[in-house]
Amino acid sequence: MKIKSVEMTSGSVMRGLLSLTVPIMIMNVAQSLFGIMDMAILKASGFESTVGAVGACGMLNVLCTSLLIGISAGSGVVVARYIGSGMKHRARTAIVTSLIFAVLAGLVLLTVGGIFAEKFLIMTNCHVSLLPDATKYLRIYFFGIPVLMLYNYSAAMLRAAGDTRRPMYYLFVCCVCKLVLTFTFIKLTGRGVESVGLATVAANLVSCVLSVVTLLRNKDIFDEGFSNVRFDPAELRAVLYNGVPAGVQSSLYAFANVVITSAVNAFGPDATAGIAIANQYDGILYQISYAPSLAVIPYVAQNMGAGDYKRVKKTLLYGVLITLGFGASLGALSAVFSRELSCFLSSSPAVVEYSVQKMVIVSSTYFICGINEVIGGALKGMGNPIAPALTSLVFLCLLRIVWVYYVFPYVQNMTFLYAVWPIGWTLSAVTLLIVLLSRYRLQKKS
Repeated sequence: MKIKSVEMTSGSVMRGLLSLTVPIMIMNVAQSLFGIMDMAILKASGFESTVGAVGACGMLNVLCTSLLIGISAGSGVVVARYIGSGMKHRARTAIVTSLIFAVLAGLVLLTVGGIFAEKFLIMTNCHVSLLPDATKYLRIYFFGIPVLMLYNYSAAMLRAAGDTRRPMYYLFVCCVCKLVLTFTFIKLTGRGVESVGLATVAANLVSCVLSVVTLLRNKDIFDEGFSNVRFDPAELRAVLYNGVPAGVQSSLYAFANVVITSAVNAFGPDATAGIAIANQYDGILYQISYAPSLAVIPYVAQNMGAGDYKRVKKTLLYGVLITLGFGASLGALSAVFSRELSCFLSSSPAVVEYSVQKMVIVSSTYFICGINEVIGGALKGMGNPIAPALTSLVFLCLLRIVWVYYVFPYVQNMTFLYAVWPIGWTLSAVTLLIVLLSRYRLQKKS
């Protein structure tokens, strides 16, 4: 199957960004639906008591996944820059080096997660009644981490080459496999949590294999085969320089959410289930708002490599407009229909109320998060991954920790607690914009 790649250094910037953004958006939303799919299937199959257990793992799963996606974005930046500069051999070496690192790092995370899964959940104030099933689900999730790492790395590098459609198609195959396998495992074993967890790992393996094979068979990059291609520590350093700050940024953001979730979990199992449901829907909105930034990163990187600063500027502007178009409209709809969406996953009025409280505040303002990510993505594409990581540390992590432990105890109001999300996003976006404009002027002059 021949898929036309997006040409990032020529043609319409808006059309090219949309061609990248929409498949990324669909792909990431499909991944986010896995959690909702698991919770809905458990409820429909008579395992509603375990919905909260799966939900209790949600923010920890997001924490790990955000770290993986962030670090994998570093390989995308490096590969995109080499493609834009016409250095195919270095692009090939960076790809092979990144894939080897993904496997090794995935095995380390598998070991750590398998050993400390229960302790991680206890640290988030997971209710004792949910802990056994939540621990099983989280350990199965960590078992599939190496596969997830390989998929994210290969997808990031395919995006760097302008190909977002095939990873999207492979994820659709993954979704179908997950549905079929989940119901099959539940029917054969009579178990809920174990079935949805193992089905997710098996389905991810399918999309992982398809993506890696597609990447390594890309004739535009591997036109000379694999001759003289090896693991290169220098390329790994470049990947990690761009990827680790991005991974830290994403994981800090998720860690701060874990802190807030822990505060809510202290209100009991209804609160745990409620915020878990809200987090599932918010996760979808995050992926919708975040998708344009993943398109902006390789677009800026390739045009920086080609020295076309005018297209870099257009990329930032159009990335913000795309985020506003998708994020603001869908966020408003999510807030308006928050009760109906919450009722889809729970029949408990108390659980639904906890879910609605969060969705109304956070869902309607997620577009601000998207703008912050687009500006940060442009900086990463320009070779400055440090600033987005620092603003995340200050405004999306430390601010939330201070808010939860030193401000919230005096107010004890959920609406006030959730207000820290849009406040932090706004402060971070303004700071990053100042840094971006300064960096743009300096690089344009040099």
